[in-house]
Amino acid sequence: MKQKLPMIFASFSFLILVGLIVVGLVSRRGDTARSDRLFARASASELTQSEASDESAKLESAVLADSADAQIADTVSQDDNGDDALAGGDGGETELDGGSSGDDFEANEQERRKILPGFNDLIAINPYVAGWLTIDGTPIDDPVVYTPNSQNFFLHRDFDGSDAEKGTLFIAVLWRDEYNNTLIYGHNMKDGSGFGSLLSYADETYGREHAMIRFDTLYEEREYELFAVFYSQIDEDELETEEDRAEADKRVEEESLADQEEGTEPEELTLADLNLYEDYDDIDIYREEKDEDDGRFRYYYYTDLSDKADFDYFVSNVKERALYDTGVSAEWGDEFITFSTCSYQVKNGRFVVVGKRIK
Repeated sequence: MKQKLPMIFASFSFLILVGLIVVGLVSRRGDTARSDRLFARASASELTQSEASDESAKLESAVLADSADAQIADTVSQDDNGDDALAGGDGGETELDGGSSGDDFEANEQERRKILPGFNDLIAINPYVAGWLTIDGTPIDDPVVYTPNSQNFFLHRDFDGSDAEKGTLFIAVLWRDEYNNTLIYGHNMKDGSGFGSLLSYADETYGREHAMIRFDTLYEEREYELFAVFYSQIDEDELETEEDRAEADKRVEEESLADQEEGTEPEELTLADLNLYEDYDDIDIYREEKDEDDGRFRYYYYTDLSDKADFDYFVSNVKERALYDTGVSAEWGDEFITFSTCSYQVKNGRFVVVGKRIK
């Protein structure tokens, strides 16, 4: 009997080990199934004061410090109802002052750059808020988000993350101060929300009466004057599909779940849990497309205007296509803000408004 005890004990231990493996596989299957769920939205009441403070600290070092992505090429978003907006590829985590690094530098920069009053409350609702756009006398008075790891994330989501056909105004993937052009997309909604009122700028009188544009970033107040408006068109092969967006959502959720500390995975991911930032290399990801324009002006590739040749090309093409002369000129070093929304003068048409920074 004594000789059989070790064998019995070993068999019993083996059965326990098999049971633990089975439990682990079942649990893992549950995690995989959970990755298919819709994202939960985060509201101010769902974020504690500590969480809001943490998000604010993240943005001091990441959100607005001029970021870009070097991972994928540009696409253009289009919804099923034809209310479409330009979109691009995935992007990168922001850095301060054009990619400078170092703990000492970042600490000094965070001390120097203070978030403007009012934005902390917005950060508590949506940690990806990047600014606020206002054009007096128009319905445009809305927050703007920046999610370079999934540029189209808010294409059909409200500011709090809930589903909304009108979406939220969002910034193109390449966005850094030295690029000199902030490109913002929004839907052309029939009720006037989003960029639904933007096409009114096709009328010269309206444009002159609403020439002043204000876009406050997290750190500074900015003002622009109307520079030009024009129509454009997107090729069919540059349009992003619903399937593309679904894949992007799934990728973001899987990455965000992987980033959670072991044993702390939330039952539902809030906006604060999502990984919508990403490391990036300072590379012009649209260089090849720019070089192959061949007279076809794809304005949505020209957010990086740090190259003077690109700056001159952008300005000359905008002016050449302008519906009317605003009397505003531009020279090397000027900064722009560009709005893009869908229009229906042609298939996959776009309407574009460009402003030049004056403050």
